[in-house]
Amino acid sequence: MEPSQTNPFPKSDANGNLIRSDVEQAAERVKATTAQAIDRTADAAASALDEAAAKREQLRASQQRLMSNAAECMHSYPLATIGLAFGAGFLISRLLGRSND
Repeated sequence: MEPSQTNPFPKSDANGNLIRSDVEQAAERVKATTAQAIDRTADAAASALDEAAAKREQLRASQQRLMSNAAECMHSYPLATIGLAFGAGFLISRLLGRSND
């Protein structure tokens, strides 16, 4: 029995129909689908970056407000600020300075 010789890249199917146009159409569909997927992914990434930038600005503004409020409170109540700072320092020194003798 002789080995069968088949063409790995036939130009027609078993009925004699050319398959090149079918392959070209399939390739075009694949290209179009891939391009759409890439566009959707790029749009989603751009949207996520825009949202992250907006959140960053919101956080920065919130931080500035907190710092401003804290500074205003310290200027309004200097003795309370000094007392709180002294108390916090004392507690930290007691916690860190404790020895296990």
